[in-house]
Amino acid sequence: MRQTIGTISPSMRLNPLSGSGTVLVERYRLEERLSGPDPLRGSLWRAVDVMAGDLPVAIRQLETSESQERLQGVWPHMQMLSHPQSPRCGELVELDGALWLVRDWQDGISYDLLLHQRRFSADEVLLLLRQLLPVLAVWHGRGLVHGDLNARHLLRRNSDGLPVLLEGGGVQRQGTTPLDAPWRDLHDLGLTALVLLGGPASEDGCWPEGLELEAGFRQVLERLLSEAPERRFAEVAEVLQVLESVGLPASEPEIVVSARSSRVLAREQGAEGRLWPVVVVLGLSALVGSAIGWLLLSRSSPVDIASDLAGHKPAVSLAPAALDHRQQLFSRLRALQVNRGWFLQLVDASQPSAESLEAAPLPRAWTELAEEWLARIEQLPPTIRVRLGRLSDGDWEQTRQALVQQGVHLHVVEHLVSAGSHVLLPRSMQGWKPAEPFLQLWIAAAMQSLNDVEIVRLKACPLEPTNTSLRIPAGGARLLLVEVPARDTLALDISGTPLMQMMVFGASGQVEGERGPLRVTRIAPEAGSPLQVLVFNEGVSSDAFTLVCLADPRDQ
Repeated sequence: MRQTIGTISPSMRLNPLSGSGTVLVERYRLEERLSGPDPLRGSLWRAVDVMAGDLPVAIRQLETSESQERLQGVWPHMQMLSHPQSPRCGELVELDGALWLVRDWQDGISYDLLLHQRRFSADEVLLLLRQLLPVLAVWHGRGLVHGDLNARHLLRRNSDGLPVLLEGGGVQRQGTTPLDAPWRDLHDLGLTALVLLGGPASEDGCWPEGLELEAGFRQVLERLLSEAPERRFAEVAEVLQVLESVGLPASEPEIVVSARSSRVLAREQGAEGRLWPVVVVLGLSALVGSAIGWLLLSRSSPVDIASDLAGHKPAVSLAPAALDHRQQLFSRLRALQVNRGWFLQLVDASQPSAESLEAAPLPRAWTELAEEWLARIEQLPPTIRVRLGRLSDGDWEQTRQALVQQGVHLHVVEHLVSAGSHVLLPRSMQGWKPAEPFLQLWIAAAMQSLNDVEIVRLKACPLEPTNTSLRIPAGGARLLLVEVPARDTLALDISGTPLMQMMVFGASGQVEGERGPLRVTRIAPEAGSPLQVLVFNEGVSSDAFTLVCLADPRDQ
């Protein structure tokens, strides 16, 4: 989790009714308050990321200590959520006693707004449950309880019509909530389904009068709403299993809105669940279209972005083509599930000096750097890539210690990491442990290279050569531990491609043979046993090398 600590100048401090135009940490410009303020859930803002070409984001502002403590503890777990129907959670920013939680913006219309226009059919609600329950399963699988599941926090996405589960500010961790808290999410989902069908249930828990459903579907809803522990569903998977026996429509019905109401809904589509005032200024009502229209409108004219890169803070104008390029870049970033806050910090920190920037336009230089870093990050496996920005030394400590316990010296382990980081880090950063944000890639290299390492153990025999032939993946390394009889000299002959190199370490981690081309060498008995040999492949394809070793007692 990236946490930024800063301040807002006195002239830009927020008041309860406004704050539009305020820029947080010179990156996020507040556009409009969508809900709140609320003592527990704070305020939800529509904002833009000025460093990402005014990319829309949603930001929750928390000002009370109770709300801050709860969501600050749960936010790292929310950042690990990975489902296309759950917005990715970004960085946490601390400013002047308030917390600001950044997440992806979703273009669409909330189900409570749709409910004001029409009633949903049983087939539509049944399909909604089938589409939404897997999302809730991911939340519960991460130990998270939504805590405020209702039609306001369900969004029908414009691009594909799928429902999106929005956090409502009431998220909690399982174990810090009542034991039946996950069931409460299922209960709330059942109640939401009933509301969409024209309910809700009466206060005494009876079924709403006049609501007729297919028997199997009604039974599912009754179990979702039941307060009796013996009737409740134990988990989301159980609900999905029961729903399999209930008939589903062949395709999702289209939502039809009257001509009169479409003008209102078009103005509301970007609000992520907020109800707009009844009285709307006539000039604003002319802004029709979906939230996608808002995005396209922003592309049709230059966008000013503020930048503090390399000590400069100019207002830079992006042409439509450049803005579209940057939008594509961040679409790739989202597709790779990389933490956007950390990635932007990575690009910022790798900016060249101010003198070199003067020769090229700042937006172009920034975008080219971002492209280079993204190309490196794409080579990581998804399981590591999704954790960038939250990695720590503890993520690779266990693997390092396991190698040490197998007889590999710590210095050799570090050289293995260095060999694995050449794809992720520039040459100037290889061979040493860099600071953040580059440290994240170094740790990623450690996790990948050490998890993939194979230790080959050989025994050098007197007067009888030991031979082996091994393959090395492109950009990889192989580790060999060679046991040598006491007081014997090791004769070592390694041959392979010109793009391979070798390095030899003694039993105590001391360097006995500097890194260089494959060669024939002799290692004195004082180096100890086992000797540790690293062979590196700097080529672009996998290839093989041959090792021949011999323990020579004649040098005694």
